[in-house]
Amino acid sequence: MIDNEQDQQEGTETTSPSAEPPPVEPVEQTAPAGSPPPPEGGEPNGQQSSSVNFNHSGEHGIQAYNLHLNGDQAIPVPVTESDADYKASQDGRFVPPRNTDQWETASKLLDEYGVIVFCAAQGTGRRTAAVRLLRTVTSPPPALFDLEPEWSKPSVRPLPKEAGMGSILDLSDLAEQPGERLGTDLVSYGAELRKNNSFLVILATPADWYGHWAEPTLPFTIRLESPDARALVTAEFRANYRGDRVAWLDRAEFAGIWKANPSARAAWRLADRLLQASGPEQIQAIVNEFGDWHTEVEKLLSRNRATRGDAQLLSTRVTVWAGALLHGGQRRSVIKAADDLLIRLGIERHPVNVLTDATTSSRLDAAEITRDGDRAFHDTQKEGLPAAILRHLWDEFPTQHELLRKWAIGIAADRSVPEEDARLITTVLWKLAAHRHDRAILDGLANDLKGPRRVLAVEALTKAAEDAEFGRYVRDRLRQWMDAKNPSDDKVDLVIEICAGTWGIQQPTLALTRLGKAAGHKTFGSPTVVNAFQQLALQRPDDVRKALDQWLTDAESRPTDETLRRQTLGSFLALVSSDEGTDLILNNTHDTEARLRIIHAWQKLLSTDDAVDAVVTQLSRWHERFHEDPDRREAVVDVLADIFAPPSLRPGLDRLMVTEEAAILPLWRDVLVLAANRYEASKEASAP
Repeated sequence: MIDNEQDQQEGTETTSPSAEPPPVEPVEQTAPAGSPPPPEGGEPNGQQSSSVNFNHSGEHGIQAYNLHLNGDQAIPVPVTESDADYKASQDGRFVPPRNTDQWETASKLLDEYGVIVFCAAQGTGRRTAAVRLLRTVTSPPPALFDLEPEWSKPSVRPLPKEAGMGSILDLSDLAEQPGERLGTDLVSYGAELRKNNSFLVILATPADWYGHWAEPTLPFTIRLESPDARALVTAEFRANYRGDRVAWLDRAEFAGIWKANPSARAAWRLADRLLQASGPEQIQAIVNEFGDWHTEVEKLLSRNRATRGDAQLLSTRVTVWAGALLHGGQRRSVIKAADDLLIRLGIERHPVNVLTDATTSSRLDAAEITRDGDRAFHDTQKEGLPAAILRHLWDEFPTQHELLRKWAIGIAADRSVPEEDARLITTVLWKLAAHRHDRAILDGLANDLKGPRRVLAVEALTKAAEDAEFGRYVRDRLRQWMDAKNPSDDKVDLVIEICAGTWGIQQPTLALTRLGKAAGHKTFGSPTVVNAFQQLALQRPDDVRKALDQWLTDAESRPTDETLRRQTLGSFLALVSSDEGTDLILNNTHDTEARLRIIHAWQKLLSTDDAVDAVVTQLSRWHERFHEDPDRREAVVDVLADIFAPPSLRPGLDRLMVTEEAAILPLWRDVLVLAANRYEASKEASAP
């Protein structure tokens, strides 16, 4: 049993009725026919909850949902057979928690209440247990989903209620205490789920799930324990067809581990290392690594303590830490990092201090750092030792975290340090952040790596966002940064680049909401936003099309929400500023309702002063692309005529129609004539 989360995104399909759209005079429109009305008694500040609809087919069903740019929602992510916890939950491999009495009552409680809370520390195998429970609570089992919440505060309102669903919601490490009604609302929500033969498993930690608000959930809250560590390792051996290695577990080297009975996560890590071993001769090294090299780290940090002064001891320790931060980096980078930390600790490093100090070679030798050419390494035979040194540093000196973060990130940000070495630092830092659930490290990477070094922050935060367990917190942090009223330009650009990269392609649903929010902080036609939407339109066109269509719908149904308007128009203009995005939008005009929303978006942009220049640039680009296109010219003119049908917008054509030589461009002449005819026809049709 392991606690390893995996996120996947799948495309969805929505359909709209078809009809011929009449040109409309006003620029600001109310919601078009068929668009969802705002909810009754809606959220404060005009927010609205998501509406999630499922039509199940096949093993995991086909999901269709509304993806709102703002407002509370819970995005469903299918749990597939390739999921690590799904595999670990299978018959013959699943190992139940040690407190078997609690586990045996879990199925009964879930069937009775429709919702259950697994309250346990991270790494105890909670998610594996949740998948197992949902797979066995009914026959046939429900379709399984993780719920990815996008909310300001936990609430049952955006959670799905569709039939035949088995959902997992992780509420660990809550940023703030939930509202007083959450526990009571969960009881009512569970009753609704049971009517639809659906279920919800909540993952929580004892540090979060307590207090008056949680009391109503006590009847269906279970305090899970990790499974027996030896039994879990045995199951992993057999599941990987290495039952011959079960006999290894009787060896004396493992006696202390079985006595300690470590967490599911730790036991899985031990099993994985043993499965990779070439033979039993590696067992002792694996056991030492499993113990996080604690004894070896203590020896390094206390070397010759009795015979050396405090200054020499500190110098050696600092070099040990710098070597761990830059394992495999250039020697000069390691020494620079060590000297920088000494300076931060108040130790002078003027030339006279440096030249009278030990030489670089002796300092590295004292820290047991070896050299390979110009590169410096801790013991390469002890896999994971550098990471263990840094974890030990953070664990043993908790009052110095701020100083240590500033030191490590400061070295990565220093342009005199080669980028390759700086990348080593950012890699170990995001892994350290994931291990410790330390959001402050992530914030430091985002805030302090600027200019040419921002690419390192993008890479590190992308990896962190993709992390199985820690990724949820990283993704939430990206959203929080963009929800701020005035985030820094550097932070906005950082989020845009992350959304346009590998994470955005893997999880476009989540990336698009953050990208849409970021677009609201940039100028209209910003090249970085244009590039981001272009990349996603190339890789995930259906997701982009559906997201923009939903945002345009929301913007029309909530015309007073200026933030949503700015975000939506910025995203729309960015999308149509590339050929790929233009094709996506033009293809969507075949749907009547979508066409009307697209026309309204163009009209609103033409009426937004700070957008006009960027809009004219893109319409000029449309002219260059389509004016001699025999296959698409007519369709483009047809759309443009609807956009310019209102007379109040036609003055904007002046900048487009006439060249510097006073010649009138034929395409725009055709647009003007057709727009005028349509407007007159609509007036006559509406006359009494």
